[in-house]
Amino acid sequence: MKKAVVVSLINEHERRKHIDDLFNEHSIDFSYFDAINKAQVENTLQKYGLAVTSERISKGEVACYLSHYCLWEQVIENEMPYLMVFEDDVYFSKEAKDLLNSSEWLPSDFDVIKLETMHGRVLVNKGTNLTSDHKLCRMKSSHMGMAGYIVSQKGAQKLVKMTRELGVDRPVDHIMFDRLIEQKTSNVYQVSPALCIQDKIYNEQSTRFGSCLEEERQSRPVVKIKLSAQQKINRELTRLWTQMNLANLSRSLLLTINGYKRQEIEYKE
Repeated sequence: MKKAVVVSLINEHERRKHIDDLFNEHSIDFSYFDAINKAQVENTLQKYGLAVTSERISKGEVACYLSHYCLWEQVIENEMPYLMVFEDDVYFSKEAKDLLNSSEWLPSDFDVIKLETMHGRVLVNKGTNLTSDHKLCRMKSSHMGMAGYIVSQKGAQKLVKMTRELGVDRPVDHIMFDRLIEQKTSNVYQVSPALCIQDKIYNEQSTRFGSCLEEERQSRPVVKIKLSAQQKINRELTRLWTQMNLANLSRSLLLTINGYKRQEIEYKE
């Protein structure tokens, strides 16, 4: 298995042409992972013994989650030290070529490194220099999106364990770049400025790559799902923890004292 993978539906020919050109331009060796489609959701859930445990997640979002979950399982199975994962509507900055073709800058303790930006304000520390323009910062707040990230062996194990315990209950980026960050023992990083960006974030007016998943999120169909007693307990414990605003406020204050601050993660071509 190659160290860079692009998640893409097998029939997305225009997107794959874009990826072929992009990765060739940056001399990045990669392979495609044929994304799970909605027709494959039930079989994939059964294969891994997973369950959908939310009434608010669409089938398309489940399929997207399972695509990334399958890759985490492969990282574990193949004992890979890390895997770079991209979606098929991504663009790279000029600095991406040198950094993505090297592993020397990867910290030994990382679970996940986020390579993209959604242009939101994110809580990060001062970081360490990667190049004259780029830093690697520890990230302590949510930052959505799955267009580009690196997951380590340790990170894959944590994400698989979390999914098996709580089920598929929200979009996959909320697991990786929100719930995982909430764990005190997790080490999630952000490259700043970002090395890549999704088409719809790069150009909000772009219609180059339509998104069926985005349309589903707008309609957000509600599906009644029967939860087991343990799944209900896990869901309630997670909800209560999230609502402990005092604890969150104390954590934010402590992080500020330790040099963290909120800043927009830029993208430079």
